[in-house]
Parts: sequence; C-alpha cells; structure tokens
Amino acid sequence: MILFNDLSQTVLIILSIGLFISTLEYLKKVQIFSPSGLLSWNVMQLKWTKQDQKSFLKPFFKLFSAPGLAGLFIIRCLLIVGLLFYPLQSTTGWILISLLGASLLLASLVTYYGSDGSDQMSMLIIITLILCNLPVLASGKLRDIGLWFIGLQACLSYAVAGIAKLVSSEWRSGTAIKDVFSTKTYGSKKASLLLQKYPAANRFLCWNVIIMESLFPLCLFLPWEFALIFLIWGFTFHFFTALIMGLNSFFWAFMATYPAIYFINHQMPWHLF
Repeated sequence: MILFNDLSQTVLIILSIGLFISTLEYLKKVQIFSPSGLLSWNVMQLKWTKQDQKSFLKPFFKLFSAPGLAGLFIIRCLLIVGLLFYPLQSTTGWILISLLGASLLLASLVTYYGSDGSDQMSMLIIITLILCNLPVLASGKLRDIGLWFIGLQACLSYAVAGIAKLVSSEWRSGTAIKDVFSTKTYGSKKASLLLQKYPAANRFLCWNVIIMESLFPLCLFLPWEFALIFLIWGFTFHFFTALIMGLNSFFWAFMATYPAIYFINHQMPWHLF
C-alpha cells in the first residue's frame, strides 16, 4: 500500500475517502435510478435534446439504468481501492484515476439534479490531477502547478461564498443559519430550537462564517502558525456541517484541498507579517 509520499498523493487519498463514501451511499439507494425512481433516466434524459439522445448518449442508455449504475459504482469503488496501491505518478495509477474521472463524468449525466459544490470541487481536483500527472508530460513542476490551481480554487470558492453571504440580508441580520436548520432537508430540530432560544449565538455563527470565508485567502500569505487558524476553522466548519446537515461530501472535497493550501503557503517568498 502506498504512503502519503507527496502532497498530490495526499490530495488524492483524502478525496478518494469521500468519493468512496458517497459511492457506497449511491449503491445503498440505487433504486432511485429505476424507472419509477426519483432519478429515473426516463426523466433525466429530458434535459437533453433528441439529437443528443440519439447521438452521444444512446450508447449509455443501458448504463443509466439501476443495474447499470450499480455496476458503475462497484467499478468506481474498485478503482478507488486500486489507487491505494499504485502511486499517482505511475502509469497504472494514472490510468486508474483517469477511469475514476470517467466514471464521475458518466454518473453526472444522471445525477446532475442532486449535485452540489462538492461534486464540482471533486471533479475539478480529479481533472487537475489527471492533467498534471500525465505520464508523457509529468514533472515536478507540472505537479506543483496542479497544487497551486487546487489551492487557489479552494480559496476562491471560500471567498465567493463569503461575499455572497455578506450581500444577503438574511446572513447579515443573523437569521440564515437558524432558517437553514429549520428546513426538512438540511435541518436539525435540536439545533434550530437552540438557536431560536439564543439569537445572539445565531448572529455570532452567521458573522463568523461570513468573515472567515471572505478572509480565507489570507491563509496563503500569513505565516503558517496564523494560516493554520483558517484551516482549523475550515475543518471545524465542514465537520459540523456534515454532522448536522448531512453534507459529508463537502468535508472530504474541501479537506482534500488543504494539502495544496499548505503547499502554496510554504512556497510564498514573503508573508504579510
């Protein structure tokens, strides 16, 4: 079994844990892809034009059934396990991650209504690792570029999310988190009641998220001991989001970017302080 022998490998292993968990979740509820299921291909194909359905999508129609996708998810699990034994920089490792990326792209044609930012981040990381570890072109410099891209993309995602919350009156007034916890899909009755009882805590949490997300890119420039505060905050934020709201895919997708952020921080020739 391979070790965490470089940061690109670390990024991949952390991401793979999340992908393995989410794939097992799909396998458990694979009947949602049956003809009467919520993500039935009979419905999902309506997004595409008839010309698309007859051209590039037609060969995959059988794959987009419940049995076909179950097989795809099992293969994906095997690919993820295989990546534990073959380094990303090896030809076999590169083939495995390329097949993993292909499986994500194929499944996304059916699961796009249930996808979220974590799926986009996961796909972005996978594509970056594939391109920056291409056996013919692979070099330490190209892998470094890949780490820079992943780290900068993570910081951009945090900053955009923070600024979007800043312009939201619900977040500024300190009611947003309580409102989210009150929903059926992402809610928690205990958390909602607690925040209703202590409105000051709700305002603190809302502004805590706004400030930390908006300022998150500072972790690239601050000395490591101060930058680590942002990463600890991010870990805590995603951990409790997964615990309370059930969004565990965000935890693994964004934790996978933290080795890249660490890399960028230590590559900076100067710091703010």
